[in-house]
Amino acid sequence: MIMAKMFAYFGKTFKENLREWKILILALVFGPFFVYMMYAYFGATSVSYSLLVLNQDRPIEMPDGRKVRAGKELAAEWGKAKYPDGKPVFKVRTAASIEEGKRQLKNRDADLMVMIPEGFSGFVAGPGNNAAAGQAAGKVTAPIKNVGDQSSPRFMVAVAFADFITYAYVAAAKAIDLPAAVEFEGIGAGRSPSDFDLYMPALLVLAIIMVLFTAAASLIKEVDKGTISRLVMSKLRAWEFLGAVSLNQLLIGTAALGLTYLSAWSVGYRSGGSIILFLLVGALSIVSVIAISLIVAGWMKTIYELLTVGVFPFFILMFFSESMFPLPKIMLLKLGDHALYANDILPTALTVKAFNKILNFNAGLKDISFELSGILVLTLLYFMIGLWYFRRRHLRPS
Repeated sequence: MIMAKMFAYFGKTFKENLREWKILILALVFGPFFVYMMYAYFGATSVSYSLLVLNQDRPIEMPDGRKVRAGKELAAEWGKAKYPDGKPVFKVRTAASIEEGKRQLKNRDADLMVMIPEGFSGFVAGPGNNAAAGQAAGKVTAPIKNVGDQSSPRFMVAVAFADFITYAYVAAAKAIDLPAAVEFEGIGAGRSPSDFDLYMPALLVLAIIMVLFTAAASLIKEVDKGTISRLVMSKLRAWEFLGAVSLNQLLIGTAALGLTYLSAWSVGYRSGGSIILFLLVGALSIVSVIAISLIVAGWMKTIYELLTVGVFPFFILMFFSESMFPLPKIMLLKLGDHALYANDILPTALTVKAFNKILNFNAGLKDISFELSGILVLTLLYFMIGLWYFRRRHLRPS
């Protein structure tokens, strides 16, 4: 049979993977480990921002005897703010002083400090307040002041939430209309995803990237042990050799991807996207990582080199695929309605985008056609480069 040698070698490598069960287990549990770790870290809840309130406002008494405590009421409004899932937006605490508040901000024990000025109640009450309290009717003597680290993303988000609530409170208290009406239209899966949900596409790709090690190790160990020369003499063709290794690694990668998804499912993650489409993109992405591992294996000759120098390409894939954190968008060119960014030369970066569309936006095949095409083209390109390089380095007869 034409493929008899390939399947014979597939059986050999499959048994070797089972014998090297520690490496196999590491590849399978790497993704689930990060899923559970991130779940524990985020608690699968919406992020709450720590808000310090320095309330310098003095309540005033209206002619009808009613007391206005606008500073206290505004702080209460910040505390009432909730996400759609019912979790609080802010953890509101009182600041003892400006110095103490700034100290907590510097130590990142708080995200934002808001200073409510002395004349805030008089401003909110408007005309008719008790002028004897030393507050001009309808005027605030000092602005509401936001204090925080402007380089912190958490500060920027917290201050946006706080300011919006402040404007809404003042508008309602003074019975005035806001300058513009703003409406919201969701384009997601109809649910409010937590930070954990938003991380899931990247965590799933992290499980795929682990195939870089197992695939490269399967190739390099034949070189390291010197058995590659016997494989060449056995007339095992390059495509049969690489086909057997790729099929093995595809099984391992698919199992790792499936276990990672099931791990997320076990802690409450839900997606309305197509599982078949998800697996299709995942399988193609696994093959693309195998193609990259060919280049890595062609570059190295021993398992020791793989476990030391080989960490470098692994971290390149992990960081520049946005599996850890989002990166600035550096556009290389525009193809129709789609932009191609610098990190999109890595197929796993496109996989993160495709998984996000499928899992969080219920995308269909047409919606991810650009990403899918990009992964396919890059896979073929890296396979051609890897096959040429590995064959030139290790599969030439001595």
